[in-house]
Amino acid sequence: MTLEEARELLKSPIWPKVRDNFLATGEFTVHPAGDPRRLEYLDEDVREEVERWKTVLEHADEWKLVLDGAKVRELRAAYPGAYPEALRYAAYFPGGKVDVIKLLKLKFPEAYRLCCS
Repeated sequence: MTLEEARELLKSPIWPKVRDNFLATGEFTVHPAGDPRRLEYLDEDVREEVERWKTVLEHADEWKLVLDGAKVRELRAAYPGAYPEALRYAAYFPGGKVDVIKLLKLKFPEAYRLCCS
């Protein structure tokens, strides 16, 4: 890492996460912008929400056909904040193939800026 790259890192929004990860593990790693491993820099609750959305989108083809009230309540309880809201985004992920970066860009703009800037 050059001195200029280090200065840019210190100015970037991922610096606190890189620093905290280093203090916790003793390992200094900076994943490049756009690398899905940058999800590690997100808070745990955001990562969990992204995973819930990803799961719902992967099952969107089958879950959009669910009409049984009990099953709908079960899915809402299992995937709070993601089911049924994520079904509106299913057209962007045909066949249930979820590109996490695209999901971040569409639904989680703060996380997208952190992961891709």
